[in-house]
Amino acid sequence: MTWVDEQLFAAGGDHIPATWGEFADQTGVTAVLHLRPERPAAFLGPPPQAFLWLAVAEESEADLETRWLAGRFVLDRVLQGEAVLLHCSLGRHRTRWVYVAYSLLAGRRLETALRRAAEPPWLAPYPTDRDRWRAFADLVRARREQLVAPGAG
Repeated sequence: MTWVDEQLFAAGGDHIPATWGEFADQTGVTAVLHLRPERPAAFLGPPPQAFLWLAVAEESEADLETRWLAGRFVLDRVLQGEAVLLHCSLGRHRTRWVYVAYSLLAGRRLETALRRAAEPPWLAPYPTDRDRWRAFADLVRARREQLVAPGAG
């Protein structure tokens, strides 16, 4: 588990879901974006205030709308001052695409977001489909007006 941005944690495996209540108390994390194929892991203890589960194991499974949904969930929580856990049962580095989607929605340039996703605490290099990210960046630009007010779109 590690901090990846001012309000974002990334983690993987089964430990945090099994000790969710303690983790949330210690970190102040109130929102979880959880990636796990088939069904979500059980987060034991009081439920997170906000929770989004996506049945995604690999970045290549995340189409443009899934990237939008994930990035928007994180952005909305961050804009509300919440700390967010990006969690994947298969390993924290599988959440990296969510970080990139959030970064683009938060206004970072594509090359900056991709570069930061290849730097610590993430593993380098970052093997990704740059054409798909360019298409997502185009989608973000086209929907920019929806980002004016939190909760819109």
